[in-house]
Parts: sequence; C-alpha cells; structure tokens
Amino acid sequence: MTKEELKGRCAALIDENRDRIIALGEDIFAHPELGFKEERTSALVRETLDSLHIPHQDHLALTGVKGSLKGRESGPRVMVMGELDAVICPLHPQADPNTGAAHSCGHNSQIASMLGAAMGLAPLAAELDGDVVFAAVPAEEYVELEYRERLRQEGKIHFMGGKQEFIRQGVLDDVDMGMMIHSHAGVG
Repeated sequence: MTKEELKGRCAALIDENRDRIIALGEDIFAHPELGFKEERTSALVRETLDSLHIPHQDHLALTGVKGSLKGRESGPRVMVMGELDAVICPLHPQADPNTGAAHSCGHNSQIASMLGAAMGLAPLAAELDGDVVFAAVPAEEYVELEYRERLRQEGKIHFMGGKQEFIRQGVLDDVDMGMMIHSHAGVG
C-alpha cells in the first residue's frame, strides 16, 4: 500500500466511525470531570481501546491511559494525546450542577479526536513503519488546588498536573514525538 493509499484508507475508516466518534465526544461533554477525578472518561477511553484491540496501561497519574499500537516494524513512536479533564465554569449551560465542571475548553473533542485517530489507524497497524501511542492525560487545568495538594501530601502525586506526572512516571520516555489538537470557538 502506498503512503497515499494508507492515508486514504485511514481517512475512510475515520469517516466510517464518524457517528461513534461524535457520540464519544458528546458523552464526555455531558459528563465533565475535574482533574485527577476523570474516572468515567478514563473508562470510556479504556473501553474504546479494548474494542480496537489496542493494549493499554491505565491508572497513570491516577486516571491517565496510554495505549500502544504496534506497527509492522520498529520505528518512530508517535503519540496522539488528549486531555481528560474539564474546568470549573458553573455558569456554563452544561455545567455539572454539583461540581461546576464543564467542558468549555474542548477536552471532550480532544479525547474524541484521539480515539478517532485510533479507529482509523488500528486496522492499518500491519502497514505502519513505527508505533502509535494514544494517551489520555489527566489534570491539565489547574483547578481544585487544595484537593491536589492533599493528593500530593498523601504521596499519590508529586506534581499538580497530569503531563508533569506522566514525565515523572516515565510514561513519555518511549515516545519520539507527540501531537494533540486544541479547539477554539470562533465568532460567527
């Protein structure tokens, strides 16, 4: 398969999974969770990776997940990353009434996009000259600092953010390059 054919097949697989990808993003949007508490969202990531037969590690930096898709040959390991958490925004129309959490930064779309990439690439693993890592990272937003300080004092974390914890735990040590998206609300 040529590079162009591979790209076309991957895009077609993502298109075939369009409704599933959108449903995942909407589900995460409807159930916002704050940093180091993203249990439900983490479970959705694990279930999706399981459905794609992508082995994964979980409970990284408490709620993070890292899936590894092996290509046909050793080569560069490229990470596609998404962030699990929401922000505190109690005036948001879809804010959780108990926590004030809302996905007003688009992390729900990051996770859906990362899982969409997995849906496009998993069936093509035997054609890849390298590996693809899919990472769902907790606690990007700096909220609930008292809670995080308590986690730190209990020895559950050392740093207040998920990416920093991933670095400390060596989760990124085997990754050659990484990428992620961030959405931006435009003004019409």
